[in-house]
Amino acid sequence: MSDTNPTTQSIADYLAQLLKDKKQLAAFPNVFIHVERLLDEEIAKVRSSLFQINGTRKEPLVLPEAEGQPTTLTEKVYVPVKEHPDFNFVGRILGPRGMTAKQLEQETGCKIMVRGRGSMRDKKKEELNRGKPNWEHLNDELHVLLTVEDTENRAQLKMARAVEEVKKLLVPVADGEDELKKRQLMELAIINGTYRDSSVKAVTASACDEEWRRITAVAAAETQRLLSPGMPGLATPMRSAATPLGAPLILSPRLPVPTTAASLLNGSGPQAPLLSPHDPHGLIYAPYADYANYAALAASPLLTEYPTADHSAVGHGWGVSHWLHARWPDQR
Repeated sequence: MSDTNPTTQSIADYLAQLLKDKKQLAAFPNVFIHVERLLDEEIAKVRSSLFQINGTRKEPLVLPEAEGQPTTLTEKVYVPVKEHPDFNFVGRILGPRGMTAKQLEQETGCKIMVRGRGSMRDKKKEELNRGKPNWEHLNDELHVLLTVEDTENRAQLKMARAVEEVKKLLVPVADGEDELKKRQLMELAIINGTYRDSSVKAVTASACDEEWRRITAVAAAETQRLLSPGMPGLATPMRSAATPLGAPLILSPRLPVPTTAASLLNGSGPQAPLLSPHDPHGLIYAPYADYANYAALAASPLLTEYPTADHSAVGHGWGVSHWLHARWPDQR
C-alpha cells in the first residue's frame, strides 16, 4: 500500500471516532435526524473500506428506476439451530453492537431483525414475554425477519440480495477459519479503543530487532579493539599480569580513639595516622614506595612517647585529649 492510501490503523481510528460521535448523538434522539442518517452512512462507508483492505469486497447493489406504487415485502429466513445447537448464530448475524446487521441493512436496503425463540439475550425476560401481545414471534423458531419497502421491481432485488447475504451468515465456520468473526472481533476492539494494527506492530518490531543487532555488533567490535594487543590510540601498553600494582593508597581518618582501657594502656589500639597540615578535614591519601617505609613511618612519636608518659592523671580527670594538648599545645 502506498503512503497516499489510508492505513488500516488510520481507518480504524476514524471509525472509532465516528462510533463515539454516534454514541454521543444518541443523547439527543430525533433531534438531529439528518446528522444521524449521514453518520450512519459514513460509518457504513468506512466499515466497507476497512474490510476491503482486509480482503473483502462487495459489489454495490444496482437498482433500476422505480416503477409503480411502493409496496412492502417481508420474508423469514430460519436459523438452523437444531442442526447446530452450539453455534452462536445470533451473535454472528448481529455483530458487536449490531454493526453486522446494520451493515447489511445499508448494503441491501432491507430492515433486518432476529426474531423467535432464543432471539433475546435475557432468557428470563423472554419467558415472561412469551404469549403477550406484540411478542407472538417468541412462539416461532429462531429466524431472521427481512422487511423492505419500495416499488415492486426494486423491492424484489433488495429482498433477494438480503436473503442471499443472510444465508451466508447461517453457514457455521470453524473458529480459526471464520473471517467474519475475526472482523467482528476487530470491530469490537475498535469500539473499545484497544485495536492496534498487527502489521504496523510487526514492522516496528522488525526495525527494533535490526537496530539492536547493529548496536550489538558495534559494541562487540569496540570491545575486541580495546582488548587487542598493541592497539592504536593508547600512549602506554596495558599492564601485564606479572607487573605489580604499585604502592597502596592509605586513607587515614582523624585521630582514632582507643575503644578499651587495655588498648589505651598497652598501646595495642589503633595507631596514629599521618595528618596533613594542609587538609582541612584531617585526611590524607599517602602513597608509599614500599611497605618497609610505611612501617617506619608508622613508628610515630605518639606511639613511642605515650607508653612512657605519666598516666597518673588519667584517673584524676585527665583524659587522652588533655594529654594530647599538653604534647602539642598549638594543635587544636
